Amino acid sequence: MSHIIYMTTAMDSSDFNEYLVHWSSPPNPSNQNFHNKLIRSLAINNKVDVISVRPFSRSLCNIKHLKKSDREDGNISWHYIPIQRNLFQKIILGQTHVNDLMKKLATPDSIIFIDTINPSLVHFAKHALKNRNLKIVGICTDSPSNISGTSRSYTTYLLSHTNNYSGYIALTSGLNELFNPNNFPSLITEGIVFENAIEKKTELGKYFFFGGALLPRYGVYDLIKGFQLFEKSKKGYKLFIAGHHGNKRMIEEAIGENENIVFLNGITIEESLAYQKGAIANINPRPFSEDLDRYSVPSKTLEYLTSGNPTLSVKNSKLQKSLGDHIIWIKSSSAKNIDAALKHVVSLTKAERSALGQKAEEKVLELYSLQATNEKVNDLLKRLS
Repeated sequence: MSHIIYMTTAMDSSDFNEYLVHWSSPPNPSNQNFHNKLIRSLAINNKVDVISVRPFSRSLCNIKHLKKSDREDGNISWHYIPIQRNLFQKIILGQTHVNDLMKKLATPDSIIFIDTINPSLVHFAKHALKNRNLKIVGICTDSPSNISGTSRSYTTYLLSHTNNYSGYIALTSGLNELFNPNNFPSLITEGIVFENAIEKKTELGKYFFFGGALLPRYGVYDLIKGFQLFEKSKKGYKLFIAGHHGNKRMIEEAIGENENIVFLNGITIEESLAYQKGAIANINPRPFSEDLDRYSVPSKTLEYLTSGNPTLSVKNSKLQKSLGDHIIWIKSSSAKNIDAALKHVVSLTKAERSALGQKAEEKVLELYSLQATNEKVNDLLKRLS
């Protein structure tokens, strides 16, 4: 059993759900979900101390400051550092608490895991680990240049301060090349999934579900247009949309008075899984681009596959290679092609949709379950020098 100190912005799932209600626009849950799953995978046979620097916004969150707290959960110990609204106080206080926690928790054999796309974490780790000869594993989930609203200096800082760690876990080979130019030991895995044991939403009728980023570049408006085409000839279906980082007014204007398109705004992961479980099919309309394909994997697509229902997705080269025809591939994110994919799904019999969904669920759990991930990461830890 190894001792891992995991530096992240993620929180325990129940804590995150309680935190969401204090936000006027919910924070992006994708990193929360990925890191939470990796932490739980590691904890199968390792002791994990999590140092969590929780996401915070003076304009979007109604809490004045976040207090220090701790939570025990089996092999996982969550350590939430205090967060202040004032940026200067946030950095100074944050560094002090991370330093104190590292002194308290770290042993000569501890292994540090760090989220490589958060500059606060990278900065805190750099100073807290000074003069400590500990192995560090960088967790690479996206290219810094893909993060909305960031500057060139953000990308430069992260890439220059995370390129000499002991090892790396990356979602794609492109990310590994970007963060790991010295070719240190690495693991490339497209994602991690929980088994979806949530009870499905009932009495909602026949519906499709999308949950994810609501920015135009991720295809939500193409999906709305595609469904509007679909319902001209196919009646009695609904589309449920949930997500974050969107313009609520623009979404509502795109939907108009269409009662068959329901905007759920931000919902918890448990609610999202329940909607997925009851859907005719779950859809990821994210348009294909070479840059996105090289540096990111649509985590929602993997999550959808655990629902036992069909998954529709626009092309992603990594998932096409690993999951093949377990996914119904949409030719492009155009409204016309989304309409065609929806029509194809409803043309299948209920038994055919069930068989497709169940086989996909079996395959994604075989490749990306907590246990499968645990075995791959433990192998990486053995290769660290």
